[in-house]
This record gives sequence, C-alpha cells and structure tokens, in this order.
Amino acid sequence: MGRTNIKNVRVIKRLLEKPGGEWTKYALAKAAGCAQPWVIEYLRGLEKRGLVDGTKVVDQIALAKLGASIARGPLNTVECHHQHPVELLKAMESDYAVTTTYAENEVTHLLFRTRCDVYVTEPAMKWLLERIRKEGLLGRGNLRLMIPCDPAVITEASVIHELRIVSRGQLMLDLMKEGGVCVQAVEEMVKQDVR
Repeated sequence: MGRTNIKNVRVIKRLLEKPGGEWTKYALAKAAGCAQPWVIEYLRGLEKRGLVDGTKVVDQIALAKLGASIARGPLNTVECHHQHPVELLKAMESDYAVTTTYAENEVTHLLFRTRCDVYVTEPAMKWLLERIRKEGLLGRGNLRLMIPCDPAVITEASVIHELRIVSRGQLMLDLMKEGGVCVQAVEEMVKQDVR
C-alpha cells in the first residue's frame, strides 16, 4: 500500500469534511495534495460505487468505511501510561494530533474517553518517551502514540478546547477502524452534521 492509497485516503477525508458538494474538483485536488486528473479519475470510481455524485457525498458512512479499509496503519505505535496524558500533550504545543475517543469527546461528546490515541512526529515520539520513562510506564495503558504513514494527519489538525484534534475526515476513518460503539459515533456525527 503505497503513495496511491495515501492520495485516495486524502481525497476521501476532504470529501467527508465537506460532504455537501462544496468542493470544485480543482480545490479538492489542491486540498488533497493530488493532481486534478487523478482526483477526477478517482471521483469517477467513487461515483460508480454510488458513494458520490461529483464532489457531493451520497453515503458518508459507506465512504468512511471505504476510507478506513484502504487507510494504512501507523508506521510505529507505542502503548504507555501517563497520569495526565492531556497535560503532557499540551506541553508540546504542536507535533501531535489526538484521535478516536478523546478527539470524538471534544467534538460531539458521545463516547467515553477510554484511551488517548495520538499521532505524533518522530521527534515528538522521542521527547514523549523520555518524559514517560521518567513520569509514567511503558506498556498497555491510557496512552497510545502513533507515527502516521501520512504526515499530513498531524499538519491538518486544528485546536479545539486547547487540544490539537485530527481533521473531521481523519477522525471518522479512525473511529471506523476502531469498530463497535465508535462506528455509532460516526453515524451520530453524520446525523448531527458535525464539522
């Protein structure tokens, strides 16, 4: 799974962020960091599947499931425990983006915060691991650090309640990958049209 899938996933995420057909094909290509002919061809394929009509999303849930199924997992993952994971992240200011239940709770408040899943850059991972060795524990705990295969996951993040949260599209894909009640949270996001 190479560069092609990263481009496809970026297109899907942008469509999920503005599902009402607001994108022009040129703007969508620019936002996804892809060539316009590539986006036009990919949209044709999505139209044949009945997921989109032009740049308007016909079925957000099905599109999110497709995106989750083709998205590549993190390059590296470290599970650990820290007594105050949110304060630890805020000390970094950038180079991270929170996802899954913590992020969803900041956006729609439907899910209980079970584990703080965070995309980080490689330098941030090193810094965090140093802090965790001093203040926390390595091994399965309340914090999962992940280096994404697409660095745009971190740069696309926005600040909500003083916490850097992944984009709406990325959040939807990550929740779909988690499965279970997280899928219901995506369905609620679509119903509430949370952006």
